[in-house]
Amino acid sequence: MPQTVVIKFGGHAMDKEALCAAFAGDLARLTREGTRCVVVHGGGPQISAMLERLHIESRFENGLRVTDEATMQAVEMVLCGQVNKDVVRRFAGHGVRAAGISGRDGGLLLASVRNPALGRVGEVDRVDAALVECLLAGGFVPVVAPVASDADGQPLNINADTAAGALAGALRADCFVLISDVPGVLDADKQLVPALNRARSEALVAEGVINGGMIPKVRSCLHALDAGCGSALILDGRQPSSLWRYLREDAPLGTVVTA
Repeated sequence: MPQTVVIKFGGHAMDKEALCAAFAGDLARLTREGTRCVVVHGGGPQISAMLERLHIESRFENGLRVTDEATMQAVEMVLCGQVNKDVVRRFAGHGVRAAGISGRDGGLLLASVRNPALGRVGEVDRVDAALVECLLAGGFVPVVAPVASDADGQPLNINADTAAGALAGALRADCFVLISDVPGVLDADKQLVPALNRARSEALVAEGVINGGMIPKVRSCLHALDAGCGSALILDGRQPSSLWRYLREDAPLGTVVTA
């Protein structure tokens, strides 16, 4: 059975051309070897830039963007249109058979609002991975924009880390990789934590050591593992070809999260 890897793609790996090119090259090599790769992309900076042009304030709580109706329209436009198609274009330029979709296509992600204070920010309730499986069977790399539908068919903004973890769990992926702008999870002394289990992660969250955008990263890893994913890693994405080096050369490039 081919190995299945779900990757959350964002940060410097997405924004810096050299790192993006190296990542796309890694994907091309992995798929040529027969690895089934699924990419869930972010787009926070692009959303913020669009909101600024529209004179809409960006606000965050615990690393999540507060999303009112106007913000939701901008989020869906940027993620599903601008960013998704740009990522597909860049991957295709390196020989990757990429197919861009959103979590709303084929009923992929069904979500609901758990915290009304965040507006139209959803938590994933159900994943129907049939469309992703079809694309993988056809030799494509699904590139997923993290927008879901609610029970009424309306869009919800989903944190990309959370969406990727839910998809990794639903696919029972062999490996879930979150590409980060930092070396991994850092302790109170700013030293890398090479391995992190549930108990220690919750303790570090309670102490405020793990905070902001790192919280959904760690929790999405734990969710994926609980749902049947084989392994989870918060990867240092600041180095070229870090994905290939971790998967094929066992390079210690981040924090391995265990249940």
